[in-house]
Amino acid sequence: MAPIITAVLAGGLLSAPPASAAPPVGTVSFSGKVTCKNAFPAPNNSVPTRVSLDSGEDDASGPTNNPTNRRATFGPISLDAPLDSSFALAVDVTCKAPGKKAQTFSRTITQDNLTEGDTVALNVK
Repeated sequence: MAPIITAVLAGGLLSAPPASAAPPVGTVSFSGKVTCKNAFPAPNNSVPTRVSLDSGEDDASGPTNNPTNRRATFGPISLDAPLDSSFALAVDVTCKAPGKKAQTFSRTITQDNLTEGDTVALNVK
């Protein structure tokens, strides 16, 4: 009978507290303006051609729209992102000058308290 009592007592002692829940994830859209000016001062005709985003939950990318004067708009780019919590959004901007190899620069932008369906404006230099 002792092994049954020990097993019952041990079973009660081995129960673990519930694991903390991960933040909910939902779809959020990002759009805005990008420029290559501060990232690549030379050559001065480098223009942004693509924007890539990584939320840690999802990644997505898209072309820029009408790049002029080393500035362009992008988006909306939709991806899954943590909701109601803070996270680091990784942003990569690809820049290209005529006759030159494309270059990419990266920025990390903290996002906080987003909700499903939000559209977030980002301006990246």
